[in-house]
Amino acid sequence: MPLLREVTIGRDKNCDIYLDQRCKYASSMHATIYYDGQQLMFRDSSSNGTLINNVNVRHRAVPITRGDTIMIAGQYPINWNQIDAFFPSARPAVVMPQPTPAPPPPPEVKPDTESWSWGAFALYPIWGFFNGCWWAFLVSFVSFTILPSILFGIFGRRQAWANGTWTSAADFNATQEKWDAWGLVMFIIGLVLSFVWVILVLAAL
Repeated sequence: MPLLREVTIGRDKNCDIYLDQRCKYASSMHATIYYDGQQLMFRDSSSNGTLINNVNVRHRAVPITRGDTIMIAGQYPINWNQIDAFFPSARPAVVMPQPTPAPPPPPEVKPDTESWSWGAFALYPIWGFFNGCWWAFLVSFVSFTILPSILFGIFGRRQAWANGTWTSAADFNATQEKWDAWGLVMFIIGLVLSFVWVILVLAAL
């Protein structure tokens, strides 16, 4: 805040902040406001004193800050807009609202075409109808080995993504996860049944 001359307050018409003649209890040169290099100061030099925040100040200087209540002779208020005209730096800084940053875009979802497909491994004849690989059903009539199951387990997701109609990569991944759950269940059931069959065969020998 730059150092300015003292701002005078009183009923004298030459005062910077003029109190008209109706303010009969105010002195002609009632008080001054000045900046001491660090803060605003109010110096009373009147007969009837000044109330600052309901504290009587008379013939002495006290620091003031914007928002303090200043009552000349305890009756006539000084508006801070009048003081701001001489000490503009005393006004509170206007903080401009900062724009709300846009939320980051959601992470891109890519189709998982490289993972092992339990659905295609254990259920490829049925799995193929629902995943754009209808010809998988025909393979079951050609080969009676486990080789097609292994190949579908390895390449099933890649074929399903290339041949199926998917609304999005997320839709594809979610669908394949469901098939994987069913395929794994069927694989485990198959292992259990095979184990039971072996036990029954050995018991019959």
